[in-house]
Amino acid sequence: MAKLDEKHVAIARVYSRAMLDLAEQQGAAESLLEELEGLLSLLAEQPVFAAYLASPVVEISERQKTIERLLRGRASDLLVDALQVLNQHGRLPVLETVVATYRSAYQARRGEVDVFVATAVPLDDDVRAAVRRLIVRHDGRRPNLIEKVEPSLLGGLVLRIDDRKIDTSVAKDLRTIRARLAERGSLEILSGRLRAAAH
Repeated sequence: MAKLDEKHVAIARVYSRAMLDLAEQQGAAESLLEELEGLLSLLAEQPVFAAYLASPVVEISERQKTIERLLRGRASDLLVDALQVLNQHGRLPVLETVVATYRSAYQARRGEVDVFVATAVPLDDDVRAAVRRLIVRHDGRRPNLIEKVEPSLLGGLVLRIDDRKIDTSVAKDLRTIRARLAERGSLEILSGRLRAAAH
């Protein structure tokens, strides 16, 4: 999650935790997360509708009717009801933050965490497994790796959890993983040169 206004995050947490509690009671926590993320994808593709939902100019009652007309029967009642509560309290402008805090709370209750992994070369299975072990050993949660290749990374590897870089207490483990990535990167460059020379 990108850096957000702490006030918005605090507000979003209140709603997302209430939504998660209710969803868990109904056995629908995971499906609600999928619906919320799907809604965000839809809003990203439909910026006019996203602006409409967040607009302070649009009357709450008008937005309520629109939500009912467009979503009731197409989405779960749990999602539609949650959107109506957010609408009634003027919180639809922080919907993206609500979804992010819902996801974090959902993962926390399951002992999981998103880990953003930026590397100079793509991870192979051995390095991926080493990163997972490192996170479990130092953080205690099961990592969901979100991988990004950034060839410009000189260090070879950057790990972020909860908007923070992995600290120096894992420096030795990170050096080992970085060395493996650097070796792979050198091998890929060398094999590319050999292929080019062969042609």
